Amino acid sequence: MSTYRNLAMKVAPNGRRLAFSQVGEANSPQVLLCLPGLLETRSSFHPLLRAASATHGLRVISLDLCGRGDSDPLPSDNGYCMSLYLSDIEAFIRQEVFGHGEPKPRLDVLGTSMGGILGMYLAAKKENDLEGLLLNDIGLNLTWMSIYGLYEGMKSAGRMPEIETLASRLGVTEGAVRDVQSPHHFDLPHHKDWKGMKFGHVLNNFKGSVSLVYGGESGVCLPPHVQELQAKFPHLKVMHVEGAAHPVPFSESVCAFVLQELKLDPIPAQIKLKEVMLAKDGFVQTQLPLEETLTIDAAPVVYKEMQMSGMQVAGINEAFDNKLTTVGQTVVENDSDSDSDSGSGSGSGSGSGSGSGSGSGSDSDWRSRLAKWLSRFKQSEYK
Repeated sequence: MSTYRNLAMKVAPNGRRLAFSQVGEANSPQVLLCLPGLLETRSSFHPLLRAASATHGLRVISLDLCGRGDSDPLPSDNGYCMSLYLSDIEAFIRQEVFGHGEPKPRLDVLGTSMGGILGMYLAAKKENDLEGLLLNDIGLNLTWMSIYGLYEGMKSAGRMPEIETLASRLGVTEGAVRDVQSPHHFDLPHHKDWKGMKFGHVLNNFKGSVSLVYGGESGVCLPPHVQELQAKFPHLKVMHVEGAAHPVPFSESVCAFVLQELKLDPIPAQIKLKEVMLAKDGFVQTQLPLEETLTIDAAPVVYKEMQMSGMQVAGINEAFDNKLTTVGQTVVENDSDSDSDSGSGSGSGSGSGSGSGSGSGSDSDWRSRLAKWLSRFKQSEYK
């Protein structure tokens, strides 16, 4: 439940609405639109809203996608897919972000995992007028190993929770949990190969600024993914959060980095940068706990997106290869051990463009179903 005022905007002819929270004035010259991960809600951005609340000239909006948080579900609670999320967000931008008259505000998008992928597709369309893209622990591709690892990290006591339990815990509908399991959930144009899914080509013509926050223990945004982003965007600004898994939580230092990348001057006085410059355009933050609960106005807000470490990816390889011998993956080893806790403290869903598991049947049955799912996904035609 959001601790900010619950606002809503109609985005479909049938009256379906998206819920959002905001700080700042509607006529602010700059807007930051925050998009959550796969089974997250807008409350994951509340620390950032709080950090930006005293910033003059900036409006920060966090959005619940359909079937999440306070946004309306789809009819019959089914049909959730990324092309629909993208269409909803574009309608929201036209009506709520650019619908307050001229001049248009500068628009930047901050996306966590799947929200970052959606941000890439938004940036690819010139009519969306995106000037900056900030990514939370997502690169230009998503490996099969990462998807499988995100599933593994959703377990509670070694077993997948029931759909009803998981939906209630995350504040999403049961239909959303079911539909993100489908290989058709990621229905935006992309490429696939034996390594995984690739969507970085959509940014080939994007001329705006790009920034990245990634976790030192992430199993989703690995060092090769960071290097790929740096090669594509030579002026990429990067913050490496030591000890954080997937996704990176919005600590004070992360919030300060985000606000700094918006080229705001000055940075709000209550936010202090704790990073130390290591190299050009590079930041590092002292180690954070992998599970963090932030209190906003005396109400606990818990990060709801599953966290997965690079060490887990290595541990998963053997089990995965037993199911799909055609898949190979080079794993970047980590010298330090890490724990993998749910960002919500509850084993919640991932922020990737793929989905979660169901929770019925034995663990071995679930593994078999997942292996078959991935096999069908990879063998389908290139989009």
